[in-house]
Amino acid sequence: MQELKIKVNEELADNQAFSNFLKALPRTFNYEGTVIHSGRNVLRLIEAKGFGVAGVDNVMVKRYRGLFWFQKLDYTFFREPKCRKAFDNTAELRRRGFDAARELAVVEVWNHGLFQYAFFVSEVAKGVRLDDMVLRLQDVGRNDEVHRLIHQFAAHLKSLHEHGIFYNDMNCGNVICSQEEPNGQWHFCFVDTNRVKMMTPDQPLGLKVVLKDILLMNPKIGTVELFQEEYLKQRGLYTPQLASEVREIQRTRYEKKKHRLKKFFKRYKKKYYQWLGN
Repeated sequence: MQELKIKVNEELADNQAFSNFLKALPRTFNYEGTVIHSGRNVLRLIEAKGFGVAGVDNVMVKRYRGLFWFQKLDYTFFREPKCRKAFDNTAELRRRGFDAARELAVVEVWNHGLFQYAFFVSEVAKGVRLDDMVLRLQDVGRNDEVHRLIHQFAAHLKSLHEHGIFYNDMNCGNVICSQEEPNGQWHFCFVDTNRVKMMTPDQPLGLKVVLKDILLMNPKIGTVELFQEEYLKQRGLYTPQLASEVREIQRTRYEKKKHRLKKFFKRYKKKYYQWLGN
């Protein structure tokens, strides 16, 4: 027998229209809104004007999927589902003063006492992916603004780490940026927060702990070294030798080893998800 476990942002707890939307998601998800991404997880942009939430015209709904039977057992008895982590981590990020696409709800689908899959509903982050913004600026010759953007994001990430937050899944797709008026300062909003590790708020994290977070830049956009050096300077750690060591880690850990693994699994991933959907 199917059972839904729903967790809602307290600001929407009494919103009946939103509650009805959440309860219907297992039936309606495949037919509503616009698909933004389809792969291991599916992202849909769905209209939300009928919910009566001020300033929210659309919501982003992420469906986590692709669990084998042993994974269902794992998430039922041993591990907290990713959707709950995303909800709680997003709330904590915002509580500590960092912008993240506001968590609105989690809908978990259970069957015969076993976790099956889930939905995470959030506000839509306004802006452009960090790597896309860099490429846009480069295309129009705004290298000065690229440097300014990278400088400000390095400072933002440094602040994140100083507040005891290790993102643990930092990549350009998880950082949405926009430019504020009239001062032109860059604003950053985080998405996809389920892997974030929350440490003591007033305990700055050491470089070895957060090293994964500073290997985020896509090598194709040509700003890897600039970002890494800028971050090290912000932390007061920069030396040519240390910057060289970080670059070497970038090459060996991400461009070689991980690339080979991704290339291997990419052959079978599409067929696997097609099979799951049947």
